[in-house]
Amino acid sequence: MTLSFTRQLAFILSCTVLIGIAAWWSYSAYQLENVLNNQIALRAQVQSQQLAKLPSLIDAVERENAQLVSEIISVVQLVSDADFITVSDEEGIRLAHPVSERVGLPVVGGDIQRALNLGEAYLSQSVGSLGPSVRYISPIFSPEGEVVGMVKVGYLVETLNLWSREKLLPLLLFAVSALSLFLLLSWRFSSYVKKQMQDLEPWQLKQALKTHQGVLDATHEAVVAVNQQGNIYLANDAARAILRQSELVGKETKQLDDASHLFHLDGDDFLDKVAQLGSDGVIINRVTMRTSNGEAAGAVFTLRQRSELQALSDRISQVDKYLESMRVTHHEHQNKLSVISGLLQMGAFDKALSVCLAQAAQNQTRIDSLQGVKSMPQLTALLLAKLSKARESNQSLNIACYGDLSGLTQRVSEEQVCSLVGNLIDNGLEACQGQNDATMVVKLRETEEEFILTFSNNGPSLDEDLESLCRWGYSTKSATGEHGIGLHLVKSILSEAHGHVELDSDEQETLFTVYLPKE
Repeated sequence: MTLSFTRQLAFILSCTVLIGIAAWWSYSAYQLENVLNNQIALRAQVQSQQLAKLPSLIDAVERENAQLVSEIISVVQLVSDADFITVSDEEGIRLAHPVSERVGLPVVGGDIQRALNLGEAYLSQSVGSLGPSVRYISPIFSPEGEVVGMVKVGYLVETLNLWSREKLLPLLLFAVSALSLFLLLSWRFSSYVKKQMQDLEPWQLKQALKTHQGVLDATHEAVVAVNQQGNIYLANDAARAILRQSELVGKETKQLDDASHLFHLDGDDFLDKVAQLGSDGVIINRVTMRTSNGEAAGAVFTLRQRSELQALSDRISQVDKYLESMRVTHHEHQNKLSVISGLLQMGAFDKALSVCLAQAAQNQTRIDSLQGVKSMPQLTALLLAKLSKARESNQSLNIACYGDLSGLTQRVSEEQVCSLVGNLIDNGLEACQGQNDATMVVKLRETEEEFILTFSNNGPSLDEDLESLCRWGYSTKSATGEHGIGLHLVKSILSEAHGHVELDSDEQETLFTVYLPKE
């Protein structure tokens, strides 16, 4: 069973706190035990050494008067917190003991020889007749400096443990209280963190962030998010490209120079507003973000190049042209059918058959000339429509396809091929319009390395260079209308396909040659 993020975080925090409190408890208990042992040792030492110097006790021990020694020790025992005080003579025979029946018996524990033989005072831990204990042993010297006995002041280990528990109990209560409080705080903190994460698990948040970034990067429009202080905290690649900035996040909008006026936060929101960005036009939208209280909390801006929208509009216009060409073809066929119908009604069957055969031969000639592009029905339909349109305009349009040209769509889509070919044919037909023998020749052929498309017409020569002709909005036509777009689209398509176009123009002929590499 997988634990939720809240429980995992609470568990980790609780374990951390538990380990910390356990470490603190162990250290505190260790320190307390050391302090207690040192205090007990010091108490035993002070009492033992003071008794060893007591004149009345020295005299009673020296005379081996057990009754007097016991009386002296009994008085001291009443005011002492020691568990036992024992006195023995130089032979180790008890002269005083908490249990009177043991007076006169040898001292047990085996730890008094240093005091009796060497005259040393020391702390000892041993098991006596009363049980395990900590005791301090001091020799008793006669006025002549001879060891006449010893005095032992001790605390039972059981008593020490009892005192230790009494001292540790408040610490234990504090530790339990602190642990309970920290466990509660850990749970509350974990819940708070999850709430700030919109109740999402880490993997969900990670996936959401990846999706969010993917959507931003996949969005063709530039997206810029600005907080109420005018700082940019979100931007995608398209925004960096349009604003010509390597990095936007973290910048203030006023640092964007020519683009700073685009990101104002005052006033009402707007959609499809046309604005100027340097020498380019942009279409900008703004949506204000608001808090739960309705207060403004920044805004999200989206931008698109005006030229892109215009190019899209022009492509739609190109589709309209295709439809118009098909309408012309349809109209022409309707006329042919009307002629044939009239001839049949008149009984001129031979003439009707002749018209049908002539039309069939003409159509077959057209189809045969387009065998190389038969795998591209859109392009085939476009070329047939252009042939009909040229014939309707009394212009000569010759189209020749050499080889299998189906590979044209390896680098560009069929729609882009139609846009490229259609624009160059339209430009050529318009250029030679009005000539007595207006002629345009289109050749589509394949080599081992590339496809070569040539478009020649006998219209007036072009004095402008190719770069100028391909510039957006530039046109050699004086009439108003949608001009200055076709060659720009051609260049855009070729740039995407890593191809190029060349121009040769003189008084006799204007020739556009398109090169599309295969690989």
